[in-house]
Amino acid sequence: MSKTSKLITNLIDIVTLLNFRDAKSQSGESIINRSLRLVCKHVIVNRLFGGVAVVLSLMVALVMTGAFSVTTLLRLSGGLGAFYLLCLAVLSVVFFKLIVRPLVSVLNREKIALLIEQKYPSLNNALISSLQLTKSRGDAEKLHYSDQMVSMLVDDTSRKLKQLNMQVVVGRKFLLFGNTLLIFSVLLFGAVYAFHRASLDKNIPLFFSYLSDRGEIIRGQFATPTVPVIGDITVSYRYPLYSGMEPKTFYNTSGNIKALKGSEAQISATTDRPLVSAKIIFNESTIIPLTVENNKTMNGVLQLLENGSYCFEITDSRGNVTRDQALYMVEVLPDQTPHVSIDTPAKDLVVNEKDVVHLQYNAKDDYGLTEISLVYEVRNEKNARALSRFSKRQVLYNGTYKWSLSELNLQPDDKVAYYLEVKDNDTISGPKTGTSATYYLEIYSSRKKHQELIQLQESLVKEALRLLSDDLVNRVDDERCASKEYLLMRQDIIKERVGIINRLFTDILVGMQEDTIANYSVYYSLENLRKKFRDVTEQKQEAIQKSMLSVADDNVPVTMLTELQLLQDAEVAEVEDMIMFLNEMIQKQKLDEVIDTGKDLIQSQNTIEQLLNQLRETGNMKLNEKALAELKNIENMIQQMMMKLMQMAQSEHMDEFLNADAMKGIEQDNVMNDVNEMKNALKNGDFEGALQAAQRMLSSLQKMMDQMNSASQGLTDSFYSDSLKKMDKALDSMSELENKQRALAEKTEELKKDIQERVSESMNETLKSFFEKQEERIEAVKRDIEGAKEYLAKNELLQEYLQTKQQLQQFSEQRGMLPMNRFSDLFESTEEPDMSKEEAGKLSELTRKNAELNREINRDPLQRDFLYVDKELPQTEEALSHLKEMMKGKDINESLELAREVAQNTNHWNNRMQESLELKKSEGEEALPQEESETAQKIEDAAQQSQEIVRDLESMTKFLDQHRMASMNQEDQEALQQYAEKQGEYKNETDELMEMLEQLSKQTPFMDEDANRQLEMASNSMSGAKQRLEGQDIPGAVIEERESLYRLAEAKKGVQKAKEHVKQGMMGEGMPMPFRGRMEEGQVASTSEKVEIPSEDAYKVPKKFREEILDALKEGLPEKYKELNKDYYQRLVD
Repeated sequence: MSKTSKLITNLIDIVTLLNFRDAKSQSGESIINRSLRLVCKHVIVNRLFGGVAVVLSLMVALVMTGAFSVTTLLRLSGGLGAFYLLCLAVLSVVFFKLIVRPLVSVLNREKIALLIEQKYPSLNNALISSLQLTKSRGDAEKLHYSDQMVSMLVDDTSRKLKQLNMQVVVGRKFLLFGNTLLIFSVLLFGAVYAFHRASLDKNIPLFFSYLSDRGEIIRGQFATPTVPVIGDITVSYRYPLYSGMEPKTFYNTSGNIKALKGSEAQISATTDRPLVSAKIIFNESTIIPLTVENNKTMNGVLQLLENGSYCFEITDSRGNVTRDQALYMVEVLPDQTPHVSIDTPAKDLVVNEKDVVHLQYNAKDDYGLTEISLVYEVRNEKNARALSRFSKRQVLYNGTYKWSLSELNLQPDDKVAYYLEVKDNDTISGPKTGTSATYYLEIYSSRKKHQELIQLQESLVKEALRLLSDDLVNRVDDERCASKEYLLMRQDIIKERVGIINRLFTDILVGMQEDTIANYSVYYSLENLRKKFRDVTEQKQEAIQKSMLSVADDNVPVTMLTELQLLQDAEVAEVEDMIMFLNEMIQKQKLDEVIDTGKDLIQSQNTIEQLLNQLRETGNMKLNEKALAELKNIENMIQQMMMKLMQMAQSEHMDEFLNADAMKGIEQDNVMNDVNEMKNALKNGDFEGALQAAQRMLSSLQKMMDQMNSASQGLTDSFYSDSLKKMDKALDSMSELENKQRALAEKTEELKKDIQERVSESMNETLKSFFEKQEERIEAVKRDIEGAKEYLAKNELLQEYLQTKQQLQQFSEQRGMLPMNRFSDLFESTEEPDMSKEEAGKLSELTRKNAELNREINRDPLQRDFLYVDKELPQTEEALSHLKEMMKGKDINESLELAREVAQNTNHWNNRMQESLELKKSEGEEALPQEESETAQKIEDAAQQSQEIVRDLESMTKFLDQHRMASMNQEDQEALQQYAEKQGEYKNETDELMEMLEQLSKQTPFMDEDANRQLEMASNSMSGAKQRLEGQDIPGAVIEERESLYRLAEAKKGVQKAKEHVKQGMMGEGMPMPFRGRMEEGQVASTSEKVEIPSEDAYKVPKKFREEILDALKEGLPEKYKELNKDYYQRLVD
């Protein structure tokens, strides 16, 4: 049989096998056929798909090769057609060798059976034998075996095949190889396309365009295309010199151009036909000639100044002029505007006129900086100063600058606007300018700060008036308040108003810490006003809350409402007093402010007079301009003063100080006429007339200042002097009471000593042995404590912890991290001290070490006890030392108090240690170290000895009291009764003083409640002394009398302190308080005039004011409050 016949037979056999569909038959032959069919399918799929993947991978590679070499192939006659044939031949060979030939060689039953037996040698050629015997079964001559034997072989082979997995007979290596190669080829093509997209977008269509010419490849004629082909475009860039960029060349580009403005693009391109000339047409208008080299290469230069497009136009050797249909884009990249920013301070600041502002800034540009300048504007005059200039290329710069404001001759209230300006090195379009954000420096003005605080005080008065209106309208005893819900709703409105007032108080007090003009007494007055207001409002709110909790339903009893109304009446009275005081205090501050302005006026007038004298002598016209400017300033100040005075004169209580006569006197002086006369004289060059007008103006200003000073003096006298009178009266009464109380205490002390001497004489030996015994016990306690102290000093863990804690505390105090003055509790501060990296690291290390040592100590309860003992030890040693001295002086009562203190401490130590020892035993810990055990035992001994001392002293005290009572005669008892009566009289005098100070405190916010509180404690001590004197407890009476003397002295200090506050206020000087900041102006005006004592009704609430309040309860609301209340409730609704 020929090879062709055999091949056809095999193909038919394979097709028959593939079409075998007897899937349900379980005969041996069917099973064998199904196995062969499955393996045959796997062979075809593996080889066919793997081969196709390889062919596709090769096609991708050939396309990339052709795309990159298309311009070269076009130069060769017939080169592109030859490349097509080469690609077709390569693909055909690969297809035949990898797909056709392998499939043909393997596609017959015997070879498939051999594949199966190669995979499974356990078949022992049974499968191939079964196929051959089955095939020969019809030919009796060739078959040497019986059908039964063949059937048995086939059945046995089929059983073995059923147990084998035919899916794994054909390996998948070739299929995986083909797929991997295809994936790699596609990824490679994608990567190349990403980097050469423009070139491939043009060359690939060009590569396949040859196929559009029908029959060229078939005929094998490689004729030149009729349309010229331009390719292999190379672009070389030469950038502007200022950019600092090196020239770059890009080969085989798409022809599109993209570069910095001002760059030069040197273009080189190749065509497929001989050239005579060529040119570039830019934006359809500009013609750029090109030079031709080697008949096919053209070169030229394009200046990049604007965006657009270009194309090639060529003239071939036949004289044909052809324009390339492709348009190539030109994109000009602009030089970006430089950027500059201020990093520090990067915010508006309030500074002094001589401060130094530290600027930190950064600037950057894409190609280079040339200059950075600081631009600032003061009083509409703009200036600039260069901070940095760059001669070399600098694209990024970080700089600092210390800006001294003293060079600018700034004045308080001046405002400086500033920003940074940066220029780049663009020489093509010209330097571009970038600016930072604009920030402002406001020159600190103590006067402006003071005015803002006065405005806050006025806001406080307005809020207090609203609260007063609410309290008057929303009475608690109103029948509507019988509803619990309604009462709470109305009180919530009042409570909100109270919160606003408290916040205003705090804002004012905080602001006054930096106010250099603030009066010393005003601060403490406001502080006391706030405390009184807070106390009375909190008392009412707490009472309402407590009462409402006791009300089960919505009905509030009338008796409860009546009690609550009494508290609200107290609130109303306090608010009334606060409003009257604040009004007068604000008017006084405003008048002082006007007087300060007047002093500035006189200073400006003196300046003008000096300028006029210089102008008359020198004739310098620049001085004339300065004089006119100063006159304008004076005119503005006079207008401001007159406006403020008119406003103040309209106030309810200022008309008696700023009366109509005073205002007329100011007008009659014709200050403004003098100013206008000076202005006209200066314009006309009459310097002598201007000088005379200036002298008249000075006289007028001085008269005006005298009148205002007189008004201020009268207001000051009314404001302060009545308080001083009452304080002096209270101090005299307190001094007299103190002397009488001291005399009574001395007499009681003498009687005590006399009785003690009598008792001591009768019990001299007994007391001597008693005190000797107690001294021995004290020495024993002292030895035990000293022993414990020695161990604690040797305890390394405790000492290291204490040392670390001390270092941490010292570090914090040095850095100002702890409160250092008494105002830190009143005003919360969120500022943290500046700290260097080294200091922060040290603090972190100390904190970490302290925490570790603390954890280690806490692991051992006994170590915690030792630490506690170490902390309390100095106080106990001091008490023990005092106890020893009292024992030597044989003072039983003092000794008993000290002994109890020592016993309390040592017992507490011992109890803690015993609990810790029991805990360690319960946890099964080993025996304590000897030193720890001995220390615990010493503490226990000290506690026992201390308790013995206390018990003996208590017994001796009772024994001595019995003897003292027995030794007292009739004369002693009568003396005690007289002392008790006198003590009662002194207590009544103290109570009267308390009422006096309470009234003074209500009328005068200079008084705080400390003095009254001290008097109350003095009264309680006097009451206790009286009871002890009546009970013949002389030692107890002596203690109470000493306590009352101490409290009287403290009360006197409180009144004297308030008196000093008033004196400071009368002096009219800024308050020199320790917490005031350092921000000041060059000069601060002050007054130091003497004051006179005013009338005694200075602080009396006007009768008319109270009548209006009472009428409001009957008729509605006083007229002055109606609009205020209307506005308030309207805002609540909105």
